[in-house]
Amino acid sequence: MDPDHPFIAFLLAREANGRFEQISDRSYVKHGFFALSSTFCSACIGTDGTRLGLGCSDTYSVGNNGDNFWLGPPAEIDPWLGLWDPVCSHFDRGEPAVAPPNDCNGARSLTSSQANALGSVGHRIRVRDADFNVPGAFWFQGMYVIETEGDRVREDNLASRAFVPSWTGSSWNLVESGVQLFGSVLQRWAGASVKSSTNGTDDGRLFVAVKVGGQDQTNGTYHYEYAVHNRDNRRGVGALRIPICASARVMNLGFGDIDQEAGNDWSASVVGNEIVFSGPSNPLAWNTIYNFWFDSDAAPVLDTVELDQASAGPGAAFVSVTSSAPLALYNVYLGPGCDFDPVPPTLFANGRATLGNAAFALYSGGNTPFMRSYLRFSITPGSHVRGGCTRYLGPGPAFSLAAGNNLADATGLCGFSAPIPSDIAYEGLNVSMQTLSRDPSGGPVRSFFDLSDGLLVRLGNAVPDCP
Repeated sequence: MDPDHPFIAFLLAREANGRFEQISDRSYVKHGFFALSSTFCSACIGTDGTRLGLGCSDTYSVGNNGDNFWLGPPAEIDPWLGLWDPVCSHFDRGEPAVAPPNDCNGARSLTSSQANALGSVGHRIRVRDADFNVPGAFWFQGMYVIETEGDRVREDNLASRAFVPSWTGSSWNLVESGVQLFGSVLQRWAGASVKSSTNGTDDGRLFVAVKVGGQDQTNGTYHYEYAVHNRDNRRGVGALRIPICASARVMNLGFGDIDQEAGNDWSASVVGNEIVFSGPSNPLAWNTIYNFWFDSDAAPVLDTVELDQASAGPGAAFVSVTSSAPLALYNVYLGPGCDFDPVPPTLFANGRATLGNAAFALYSGGNTPFMRSYLRFSITPGSHVRGGCTRYLGPGPAFSLAAGNNLADATGLCGFSAPIPSDIAYEGLNVSMQTLSRDPSGGPVRSFFDLSDGLLVRLGNAVPDCP
């Protein structure tokens, strides 16, 4: 019950289907009770076990870390200061709790018999069978929390190692592989960018990993995946705010935590120029990873995301972390197309229409395979309704011009080459574009044509990222 000892926290993570997530629950934390003086690392200056000696290793059997006699709730520990109060703690109360005043007198009430009665699972790490039975890559992470230690020397307090799970017919066998890597397990996410920050010197470190997929070849959107790891931030995270162009589209917002309770999932919405994920009743606590994802027609730009602190305490109200955000919208969605089917054809561009970009092109998806589509454009802003369909090509039919035509492939995708001249006269020009697509089954335009979404293409080298 001496509070002056280290704490060891654990989690298991998996990368599968483009997502990196924690698959273990928020398990109890090991309270260290003795330090061996072994020489597995180097020559060792031994101690009496109350301190880890210089150069010494403290290597022991895994059974100690899974012994419920030494496992306590993570919520009792301040991970930033490394503090724990034994009075009224889990060990003080016992399980089941002893009668007052012995449940809050600073003396251990949790006995070996009580700990053994918790069984083989008890307060140990829990992972659902279904989460192992998924093709992917898996990692352990272990982390020491040590009183008074500064942030700059904490990076080697946590490390991860890969493992391969296999089912023996009666139990899971986890076989370690690869090498140990110091730092957040988020570094294991292939192709992701990982950045971190703290709330000054007042609270612990938060890591944000992001991975953005290339343009979807049916609608031109980008898929954004974020994983946020709270290493040792005591106040926790109650909201994630990601900047976005106000006129950008956001679709398929999603959230993932470490339980199966839909009732405490974070909400997601677009508020002005921010995507806001919020979960005040289920904050991101220390030694935990949450996931956030969405699709947007805005391309990624390096900026900062903000993590709101969940509870009151010293320091700022939020932590800013460098990350990618949907802040490059050079081709703006003007509105939906028109089709007898529920989803009209799409129209999108393959990037930015900079001057001299000979590879610039537009694509229309969702067309009838092997049918012809006709691309039209207008440099006069406006829209008009004709035949019950909105045309985003100027205030009337006379303002649009033909830009080309082509056949859709077997998937319904149709491409249009649109090289941009290297001429300063085109700098800052806005061009509205839309396609008419042949549909033999019948369409709302002239009986046999569908109309795509409207798209505003912003030409030039100096146009701002957001309209």
